[in-house]
Amino acid sequence: MKHSRPPLGRMYAIDEQLRAKRYPNSTTLAKSFEVSPKTIQRDITYMRDIMKAPVRYDSRKNGYYYENEFLFLPSACLEPGEAEALVATRQVLSEYHGTPYYNEVSHALDKVLQFLPVGKTGQDFFSVYSFERPMTNAHSDEYYALLDDAIRQKLKVRIVYDAPSTGERTERTIHPLRLHYARDTWYLIAFCELRSACRGFVVRRIQGVVLGDEHFEPDDNFSPDDYIDSMFLQHAGDENHHIRICFSARQAPWIRERTWHRSQNIEENEDGSLVFSMQVGSLQAVRSWVMQYGAEAEVLKPDELRTMVHEEIMRMQEKYEKK
Repeated sequence: MKHSRPPLGRMYAIDEQLRAKRYPNSTTLAKSFEVSPKTIQRDITYMRDIMKAPVRYDSRKNGYYYENEFLFLPSACLEPGEAEALVATRQVLSEYHGTPYYNEVSHALDKVLQFLPVGKTGQDFFSVYSFERPMTNAHSDEYYALLDDAIRQKLKVRIVYDAPSTGERTERTIHPLRLHYARDTWYLIAFCELRSACRGFVVRRIQGVVLGDEHFEPDDNFSPDDYIDSMFLQHAGDENHHIRICFSARQAPWIRERTWHRSQNIEENEDGSLVFSMQVGSLQAVRSWVMQYGAEAEVLKPDELRTMVHEEIMRMQEKYEKK
């Protein structure tokens, strides 16, 4: 038994017959799709009134036809550049296989792209634009699916985690709160029972995920958004540090042109230098960041960060002075 097509599939098939000038009518189409003539009438009415398809009825030939040239869905709803961008998006998306919602987004795009005119390849788009390929390794689809379920259902999860800072592999029970993507990396924001605090876990470092059956109650005083806002270069902490760094006039243009942190503020000096300030939860990433600018940057506050940079410079000096 032939299964009737969904409305979009039927309309696409109707479009093919109209374009071929076969003059189909409601009775012949209904028989072909195993639906009622009224269903076909609704399809044609939708095409004509909503999609603005120039469908007309020829009483002499007892069938429908296109009065003039018409590009069916989604070409009828998209400008040429928009259709090309969709094709290009599909190609860019292929680089993210194995990440959350890849399959859902990929399938949704494929459903739209199947109705584009043949010949749309996106090559014109890629002759103008290019994108950096993600460097991160795709993780197991199953991990993301389990973590997604755990967040939605508020279920505790047992994980095995590799911590590069200590070189240790630990088993932890966590309360997952948010999957966050930044700088080619997926992070899991979760309360860690082992540390009795919220932490940001790099998903690719998670070596095992077991979904538990015990529910947890999120802490109303903890906001994943605020936690993410406090991160700098994806490092977070439990403290609140007010950072002030002076950048030379030589380095200032490169600092001005980017947004480094959501809380950042820039104070301009008369000599062309500037003072950059922000609020962060951890100092380690800030130390590494500011040191890449060498003598073009000076930490003004806090004293703890200034000391950290000074001590690192001393260790570097000792290393480079060795014969």
